[in-house]
Amino acid sequence: MNNRKLITLCIALLIISGAFAQDSTLIIIKEKPWYKPDYAKVQFAGNVGFLSVGFGYQFFNNHLCSDILYGYVPASVSKAKEIHTITLKNTVPVFTKEIKAITLSPITGFTVSYETGNNSFLKLPNKYPKDYYSTNAFHFTFFIGAKVHKDINNSKRINGIDFYFELGTVDTYFWYAIKSKEVKINQIFSSAIGINLYF
Repeated sequence: MNNRKLITLCIALLIISGAFAQDSTLIIIKEKPWYKPDYAKVQFAGNVGFLSVGFGYQFFNNHLCSDILYGYVPASVSKAKEIHTITLKNTVPVFTKEIKAITLSPITGFTVSYETGNNSFLKLPNKYPKDYYSTNAFHFTFFIGAKVHKDINNSKRINGIDFYFELGTVDTYFWYAIKSKEVKINQIFSSAIGINLYF
């Protein structure tokens, strides 16, 4: 084998090994534990707590966002006892529209909340007349809203941020609006605002 062929073979081997090395490096960078959340969330109001905090995951190429939240309502706000809730929240961006450096999305979704403590019950206590109250430990909420997303490129810890607004109702409120003439449909809705911080 002459020198020209030997040099050509060495260069080819270097290029191939370099390509494999780059591929393996990319895989290591993109890989992340399944349990590591994609973002942290802080929300004010929205039928899941006066203030809620938690974390979330993105699925199906960011077409579904699922959050786990802890919500708290102080006694001064609830006008009774303080309230603690654990919530699974699911949000679906209807579509996305990029405008310069931000992304706008109409959103919709639902939550499932479990209220802990003495304010709630899974089975109606005997002190209440039968079928007078419904169980109130679990609640479902339905909401619509809008989200604004901004990527952050110059930060080592935060990759992006969302600001969102929601308008929603609780299942029991909706049921009472249908069942009772005293409760009007415009009285059952409440709003929420929140922030998502992406890692």
